[in-house]
Amino acid sequence: MAQYTQICSDCGATVVVNYYQHLTGGELLWSGQSTCESCGANIEFDDRGDLPEELKPAILAEEGEWQLVLDDRNDIVPALRVIRERLQVPLQESKAILNDLRGTKTTLAWIQDGLRQENISSTLIPCK
Repeated sequence: MAQYTQICSDCGATVVVNYYQHLTGGELLWSGQSTCESCGANIEFDDRGDLPEELKPAILAEEGEWQLVLDDRNDIVPALRVIRERLQVPLQESKAILNDLRGTKTTLAWIQDGLRQENISSTLIPCK
């Protein structure tokens, strides 16, 4: 679970928000929660898809960066389709991403699940 700070909208105090990514039923989700220690206000949020860019650094710092590699380079064309659909990027960007597909372990596991559905074998590797 990663953390970031934000200002409580009720009282203006600084609160620490805990958040994380998870896969549920093949869907990538992220959520967060905190309770303001000053006023007791509860902060909760969740969404589908990849984390917003501003939330990724803390998750990467906690779990490290991971890389997804195709086990067979002959699977590039269908793999590009999966990346375009999962990450909602155009074809040219998906080509660049596939050449160096790095990110949080959960995001890459979600992409790997999409590849698996297309019978494309891949491996997750922790980056050093």
